[in-house]
Amino acid sequence: MPFLLFPSLSESQTYRAHYQSLNNHETPEWFRDAKLGIFIHWGVYSVPAWAERGEYAEWYPRRMQQKGSSTHQYHIENYGDDFLYEDFIPMFQAELWDPEEWADLFQAAGARYVVPVGEHHDGFPLWDSDLTEWNAARMGPQRDIIGELAEAVRARGMKYAPSYHGLLNYYEPGHGGPHPDFFSEAYVEYIHAKLKELIDKYQPDLLWLDGDWHATVETYRLKEIIAYYYNQAEDWDKEVAVNDRWGQVRGILGDFYTQEYDYDVIDRLIDHKWENTRGLGYSFGYNKNEPDEDFMSPTELIHMLIDNVSKNANLLINVGPKANGTIPSGQQELLLELGRWLAANGAAIYDTRPWVLPQIQSAEGRDIRFTWKKDKAFVIVLDDQAGTVTIPGLVVETGSTLRDLAGGQALEWNRNGSNLVISLPDEATAGHARAIEISPEPVFLMRIGER
Repeated sequence: MPFLLFPSLSESQTYRAHYQSLNNHETPEWFRDAKLGIFIHWGVYSVPAWAERGEYAEWYPRRMQQKGSSTHQYHIENYGDDFLYEDFIPMFQAELWDPEEWADLFQAAGARYVVPVGEHHDGFPLWDSDLTEWNAARMGPQRDIIGELAEAVRARGMKYAPSYHGLLNYYEPGHGGPHPDFFSEAYVEYIHAKLKELIDKYQPDLLWLDGDWHATVETYRLKEIIAYYYNQAEDWDKEVAVNDRWGQVRGILGDFYTQEYDYDVIDRLIDHKWENTRGLGYSFGYNKNEPDEDFMSPTELIHMLIDNVSKNANLLINVGPKANGTIPSGQQELLLELGRWLAANGAAIYDTRPWVLPQIQSAEGRDIRFTWKKDKAFVIVLDDQAGTVTIPGLVVETGSTLRDLAGGQALEWNRNGSNLVISLPDEATAGHARAIEISPEPVFLMRIGER
């Protein structure tokens, strides 16, 4: 089918399709403030829902074709040699899917934005596309999943950004994607047409791209798309951001950088705004072969969010729903426990900025993270125990107030030379970690300025 021609940019538009112009775009404050987003990997691959432990189940349509792989063996044993990936589509019914229930869960988790996968590497859009019959509105569920979820999420005040992973396409019939050996100008035009359709139909708050490692920005010609998106956002009067997956430029270009399991534990501050992207377990798509022990505990999840925020990141935590549209109870429980902690301690997370010194150990060996907001600093102890916390080198002014966020009570404290000594009471907390507000901010710790 013929593709939409990409329109030329008028002289009156702010952003042009070159690096100097695009690099003038600023990361919006709402994204810096948000701290927590929900990623959703859900699609046709949620029907077989299988991968080797420690692999991504959403890569099923590629790995089922790789002879000798465990996924290929699983596919042959369970579906037979003649069963194709598109044969799963009638089984992807989403019969129990309720976008309102999903949005309620994400709101209860404390998320400020939601990133459903609009199209994964299988080339199957979850929106009502005019460019291909191969989409969820016309096959399988026969629903505009992206459109319905947009209404539910935005009605609750959260930002919304369906992602596009089709820079790497390993399956869609009729369109040979760039993995592993094939690439064409016609496919680049198809990418542009789909991205423009996604942008125009749903006005996403982020342009979250993936599949970028196969080719360069120039090969994908994504500077054109990003300029188009920025200019459209100006017309919408909306502040937006683009990640760093434009084509072999991760950690180099983008309003924010994305990490995928690489920075789960990091001991330094990253000055450029970034986002840690990962699943509650390992796989992004639902993997029925993934045991419970591969999932984080509530404490691990909460500590990861705290640690990421202290180092200038958001956490984009993924859920992998089943094919019927339900989110497994274990994943829901993790999100709800995170939400309970944030309800009590969110002042130390949302709208904050990191200190230049993001972390320290107390004299007692307790792990501590710092955040900052306006004239207040926050000390977050990565446990929920009572007792003494002695923080080396942290000097607060006479008359300062220290308050336990979860309990609301003022805390006793004193100075021991250049050390701050805080007494944490036995009263019940929200668990997992204790957030302490210091007002006014300690005068000797420098902070990253508002950017």
